[in-house]
Amino acid sequence: MSVKHGAPPARAVAAPPVPDASAPASAGELRLFLEEICCELVRVHHVERDGLTPESVETIREVRLGSPGLFADIRVAPAAQAPYFVEVKWGYDADETVERLARKYATNPDRKCQRLVVVTDHADGAARTVLDAALRQRLCPTLAVEIWGEAEVCRRIEESFGLHIAALSRGNIRAIRDSIVRAEWRAAFAGADDYLAPTLLWHFSSWSLRRLGRDRGPQDVLRAGIYRGVAVVMADICAFSSYVRDTRDEALVRQSLTAFYSQARQAIVETGGMLDKFVGDEAIGLFGFPDRRPGYADDALRCARRLIDIGNSVSEHWQSRIDRVQKSRGVHIGIAMGDVSLMPLRAFSTAHHGFIGDALNMTARLMAAAGPSDVLVSNSFYQALSGESRKGFKPIDPVDGRNVGLIQCWQLQRPEGR
Repeated sequence: MSVKHGAPPARAVAAPPVPDASAPASAGELRLFLEEICCELVRVHHVERDGLTPESVETIREVRLGSPGLFADIRVAPAAQAPYFVEVKWGYDADETVERLARKYATNPDRKCQRLVVVTDHADGAARTVLDAALRQRLCPTLAVEIWGEAEVCRRIEESFGLHIAALSRGNIRAIRDSIVRAEWRAAFAGADDYLAPTLLWHFSSWSLRRLGRDRGPQDVLRAGIYRGVAVVMADICAFSSYVRDTRDEALVRQSLTAFYSQARQAIVETGGMLDKFVGDEAIGLFGFPDRRPGYADDALRCARRLIDIGNSVSEHWQSRIDRVQKSRGVHIGIAMGDVSLMPLRAFSTAHHGFIGDALNMTARLMAAAGPSDVLVSNSFYQALSGESRKGFKPIDPVDGRNVGLIQCWQLQRPEGR
């Protein structure tokens, strides 16, 4: 999370001058950035206003809605409160903004949700009045619409992170990220040297670090050694090479991968895991590292379910932008449990590490055997799940793991329509 509840408010500081600060960012990349920032802003809001813990404010990106091919940008679920949607519609013209939202919310896709926050660059002057009227006419009346424009987002950034900016320009993006990292580091390791902040806050959520920091310093989070019973989650995009081959626009490849990276990382760290790394189109997360808190296997499965929606959203958007129809969409996922070794990649380094171990090899074999939107898990992982989480699985024939042998495994049954 960003700011610890009860901590004194951060002093407002001006963004440092950055060359080319007025240069516009690409619309797609800026939308991804704003999705990340909005997740942080709503979390801070509920922590500061409602006294919630950061981990009790669930922000899920790319949530499948009722109709095929439709995904909410963000679904926010604060503990003991009604959930709501956040849609980042930045860089579209006003008519397209309305049409995109109407496709998703002409009827309410989730009866529990009562509010829709729309983040848009059509929120100033007469444009706001026109947009507000159009949305009220086209969207489900059970959803209360709240519009955030550039001024509102900048105000919330200053209120939450103590950073004063006048515009959401390319030059301010680094300053915004830096202000969030500083706030998250204070929440996790108050008073500690921040030289490891970029590393640890890439791999973990701030609330996971805050929990780990109760009995260790930042330099001990990534300590080389053998760790027992770690759950490894691997997901990669189905038919990735085929998508790349049939995509003429290299920018679309980059945009699609960046979306997958951004959304997959959030799914891993928000569900209590550690993002290990990305390898091409593959995301690797670890659960139960460096300690095994209760329920970490269930958290890994919860992450896998989110990754299914993310994979489908990324590949369906990609398919909509190219000519040739792809045979597969979504991601395939493997999960296994076992021992892993954390190895330093540089002598005397506390920031650069890599994992090796049989659990990683087994997970890779299961992922390779999984089909689109499939989750294959090892038997030891299945046995570590709660009774409720086991209900969605069925046993399947062993998977040939080549050098790791035949793997006894289970398959998560796909939800209807996926």
